[in-house]
Parts: sequence; structure tokens; C-alpha cells
Amino acid sequence: MAATPQSCNNEIGLPLTVTMADTATDHLVLERGARHIGDIRDLTLVAPPDTSIVTNVGTAHIGEFGDRDTIAEAKGEIVEALAPGGLAVLDADDDYMQPMRERAGGSVVTFGLGEDADIRATELGTDAHGRASFTLVTPEGSAPVRLQFVGGVPVHNSLAAAAAGRGAGLAPEEIAARLSQALPRSRWRMETVTRADGVTIVNDAYNANPTSVRHALETLAPMAGGVEQRSVAVLGRMNELGDDARAAHEEVGRHAAARGLDMIILVGGDEAGWMHDGVQDAGGRATWVPDQEAALGLLHSALRPGDVVLVKAGRGVPLQRPAEELLNPAPPAERLTRGSR
Repeated sequence: MAATPQSCNNEIGLPLTVTMADTATDHLVLERGARHIGDIRDLTLVAPPDTSIVTNVGTAHIGEFGDRDTIAEAKGEIVEALAPGGLAVLDADDDYMQPMRERAGGSVVTFGLGEDADIRATELGTDAHGRASFTLVTPEGSAPVRLQFVGGVPVHNSLAAAAAGRGAGLAPEEIAARLSQALPRSRWRMETVTRADGVTIVNDAYNANPTSVRHALETLAPMAGGVEQRSVAVLGRMNELGDDARAAHEEVGRHAAARGLDMIILVGGDEAGWMHDGVQDAGGRATWVPDQEAALGLLHSALRPGDVVLVKAGRGVPLQRPAEELLNPAPPAERLTRGSR
């Protein structure tokens, strides 16, 4: 099998990914990205899909598309590209996907948490490390799954993968076993490491949009459930939100405040200020700092064993370095040298 590395999902990255396949490749998994209507349609011409999966219609790139209706229109291009014998895998919990059923060139299988989904999860649970477990339910039978990924989003993604695996002829028990064995392949996406001093860092600084930030915050609070543990969120701006930018950042601030976190650190300029306004509107407290150096200084002085720290921001926002440094904290003398440059 060959698959898209990192975000090689555009008119350059997708053809490069296709070249990774050879005569021994049985499955080629391709992510198709878009910034405009027609982008996905063009990419399906490069490699026509046999199975098309749409995991959600969210708010990522809404600044480019304008609204979720347009995002749904763009994402639906991948199911329109299916040949009559193809398979469309759609989220039954997302109302924006319902019209895609009629656009699908092949058959449709749905996944989700509701009882109307063809492939669904029941008996959901989460361990102390934020990893989900559930019972996979399919028309052919059920099997237990224990994911190695942190957060709730991997549950939905795993159900989508299960639907595709079923379409390829796998039995429920084999699908569940493979899902339970799967390991994260991308860095900075809910990448979780516990330091020698007992501080846990959840590095989700690869990218951010309002939906993914909410999911990350909802994962953080239960991970810090012990008496000696504190939950700490370090948040930077989200990109490509267009006219909705201020309202979206304020809403994220309100959501963070509602989670009952022990510490919220907001990093950056106006966008961080808008999140700060949202936190205050919800009756919460947050610290607003101008840059990553200030955030690191605050964290180095405040963290103590048992704390769980989430670092989350949009791509290009300089929070990946703080997340990396938190994983391997420098001695005080070295931090002072770095800060004085």
C-alpha cells in the first residue's frame, strides 16, 4: 500500500504520491485537498477513485470557500467521480453530507455514532491517556476496538476506515484488529509524550480550525483527571476564516472557558485577543502573551509534575517550536541564553 505523506494533497503533491505506487501496490490511499470549487474534480482526473471517503464538512478553509454549503459542494466532487461500481463512504452524523448520496456515482455506505449509520460505534470509552475504545458494529457482526490515537476525532476516522475495509472484503474481527494496531503516522497531530518529570505534552500544533480546536479541548480536560493534575491549553490563531475570524476566535475562547481548564495561555496578536474576549465573556480567565518566547517563559515557570499541556494553533503560527521544546526542556541557563538572542 502507498499513501499520501504529510499534506501532499494538491496538484503537485498528489501526482508525486501516485508515483510511489508500483506493480506490487495493492491499494493507493490519496488525500485530495481543495481551496476552490473544481480542485478536487481536477485531482480525480489524475487518479480516478474506486472508493471515495468524506470524513466531514467542517469549517477548515471557510475563508476561501465562504460557507459550509460551498465546502460541501467542493467535497462532493470526489463522490461524483466514482464509476458505477465504486463506493462512497459518508458520515451519517453530518447533515451536509446527505445531498452527496444523490451525487455518488457508485453505492453508498454510511458511518457514524447514530443508529441509522451502516457502520457505527457503541460503548464508547476513553482511557487516562485520552485514547478511545468502542465496539465496532457492522451488518456482518461486531468486534471490540482499542485505538492507539488520542482524542475523539480518530473514532469517526476509524469508522470511515472500517467502512472502506468492509468494502474491500475484510471481516469485522480483522477490521477491529487492524484499527487497534494502527499507530499515528503524522507528527504534531495530537502527538502525546509524557516527560521524565511527569508533565504530559499534547502537541497538536500542525494546524487548527474551530472544529478541531473544540475536539482537542474536549480531549484535554479528561486527560487531567487526577487530583495532582492540571489541564493547560496553549492556543494560537486559526487561519483562513475570512469574515468569520473574529466570531470564530471568540467562540473558541468561550468553549475553552467552559471546559473548566486550570490554565489557558493565548499566544499572538489580534486573534489571541479575540479568544481572550471570548474567555472573559464566558466568565473564565486566561493569560494573553505576545509571542512564543513569552509563552515558553510562562510555561517553564508554571508547569509541575502531572500537568497535561495542549499546544494547538493554525499552520504557520510559531507554536511548533515551543511544543518541541516542551518535550525536551532545556536547563534554565540554556533557556536564558536562548531568550537573550
